[in-house]
Amino acid sequence: MQSRLILFLSRAGLALPWCGPLPAVAASAAPSGFAGTGWLLGAIATGLWLYGLMRQRRARGTLQDACLGLLEFHLPRQHVRSRAQSLQRLLGMPAHTRDMDFGRWLGLLHPEDRPRFAQLLATPPQAPEANYEVRIRHHSGHWEWLEITWRPGWRGGRVQRLTALCRVATARKHHEAAMMRREQQFRTLVDNSEDIVARYDLELRCLFINRSVSRYFPLPLEEHLGKTPREKGWNEDASSRFEHECRQLINTWEARNFELELNNGPNRHIFEIRLFPEFDSAGMLKTILSVDREVTSSRQGEKLLAEENAVLEMIAGNHPLPQTLNQICQMMESQQPNGMCSIMLLDDDGQSLRFAAGLSLPAAYRKLIDRVEIGPSVGSCGTSAHWKRTIVVDDIFNSPLWQHAQDKVRPFDLRACWSTPIFSSDRRLLGTFATYYREPRSPTPEELALAHRSTHIIAIALQRHGHEKQLFRLATQDSLTELNNRRQFIELAGRELERCRRHQGPLTVMMMDLDHFKQINDHHGHAVGDVVIRHFADLCRETLRASDLCGRLGGEEFAALLPDTGIDDARLVAERLRAAVAAARLPTDGGTLSFTVSIGLAQRLPDENDIDEVLSRADKLLYQAKREGRNRVFADDAAASEAVSG
Repeated sequence: MQSRLILFLSRAGLALPWCGPLPAVAASAAPSGFAGTGWLLGAIATGLWLYGLMRQRRARGTLQDACLGLLEFHLPRQHVRSRAQSLQRLLGMPAHTRDMDFGRWLGLLHPEDRPRFAQLLATPPQAPEANYEVRIRHHSGHWEWLEITWRPGWRGGRVQRLTALCRVATARKHHEAAMMRREQQFRTLVDNSEDIVARYDLELRCLFINRSVSRYFPLPLEEHLGKTPREKGWNEDASSRFEHECRQLINTWEARNFELELNNGPNRHIFEIRLFPEFDSAGMLKTILSVDREVTSSRQGEKLLAEENAVLEMIAGNHPLPQTLNQICQMMESQQPNGMCSIMLLDDDGQSLRFAAGLSLPAAYRKLIDRVEIGPSVGSCGTSAHWKRTIVVDDIFNSPLWQHAQDKVRPFDLRACWSTPIFSSDRRLLGTFATYYREPRSPTPEELALAHRSTHIIAIALQRHGHEKQLFRLATQDSLTELNNRRQFIELAGRELERCRRHQGPLTVMMMDLDHFKQINDHHGHAVGDVVIRHFADLCRETLRASDLCGRLGGEEFAALLPDTGIDDARLVAERLRAAVAAARLPTDGGTLSFTVSIGLAQRLPDENDIDEVLSRADKLLYQAKREGRNRVFADDAAASEAVSG
């Protein structure tokens, strides 16, 4: 008994905490000293037994906690045997269920997995270890996933037994399925996103990009992969900005947000780009996720609104009309890259258009279209004004509307032009707005809408300018004769007198009054009297120089100022005007009508600094002419001599 115990301990070779394995010397010496040490050996044997039992229970507990089970498939007998209540742990079967044949086992498998598992049993794996996953019905009725690790047992050169370490993997498989569903949902969302979603490595090579990119760039989807933005054809500015922002992200590991402008042929796109860092399981930066949202419309809308407000401020601030119209052209050109805009205004005759704005067009071409006839086939603008609708010419060289002017236009390399009429609030034609391009093309719906929008602003500017002109005329012109009214004449004459005084030049004033005008009104009516006044105003415009001032001071009384003119030259002008009036014959219902004028001339004296002084002397001379018999010119030669000598 003693020798057997010593032999067991020796073969066990197990080390206790306080000693190593029992050496062979101790075993050979044991019989002689066994009586003294028997109690120690018994304690050791008891400890070893308890230690093995504890390890066995711990292993069984580990199997239970990990839902592990050990099965043996005996191929020749077609029999399955479980170890340590494995079937109970794995499938919830009764504790006494430890064996079953292959048929029952296959019956528990999922119908989709059954043929493959039967094939595996028929032709077992030859590798030292193999993994397998299968669905099997639990004793409660639901399906469980088993993860099986096979170890073949050989005998006689053939696999006779398969030892299977089985683990319940249902939770993991459900988690994987949920992950796959989320991944599929993510892919679906990404592929159908309006945004461009791309992933880049740290060298900025594209690893993934969704199909939204095809809406903005002609490069096939698969050709984006493996390329940097620069290699994909981005322009220099955009490539440099993107690379800079990515370097910032790589250095700081912080997300970036910025905007880029990319051109695709004639189309321009503005993108709001957000870069996000992506990390691996070790927490190291692995890739860069780029989400690019196209914001062209919103940014252009914001810019257009700001520029429109600037134009409206110019209109409200009474800026010169040419300056305002050129600003509108620049505003529209900023919205249409490579476009050149122009504004043509309806001429006073209503039969032609006059060039008004468009500094981006070549100077020689602007001169060529300074005046364009309105007609059914006269280019884009003339035709648009004729038909009062938008005219689109996508290729000037092949358009019948431009056939008459192709030789003149060809040197300027202008290939496309569309023109939109400009209307006032009461639908009167005011002019046209046109956009030119150097390549054949048609406008997009957005570009046409933009052109229509611009014509409304142009119409506001033109109508405001027209109202200002009308107010100015009302404030400064006589409505019947369109000569300066009394207030405007006095103001302008005062300025001219100051100029002549400063330069010491001569200045002569003519006071004119129609003779017996009250009788004309009484005998022929006020309508005829108005005709007489208008005719006299026309004769003044024909006789006087462009540098002379002329105005109607009230009723039949007129005045003229002749700068840089002495009394003798002024007398010649006055006599020429008097003779023209006396020779005039106006047709009336009662026959022809003639009338005359009396004129007083006064040259400014050296000590006269107010225009009213000169007008007062001329007025006295006028009435002296009337007292002398009317229809004559009367001048103060003595005062004139004093003015000359002074």
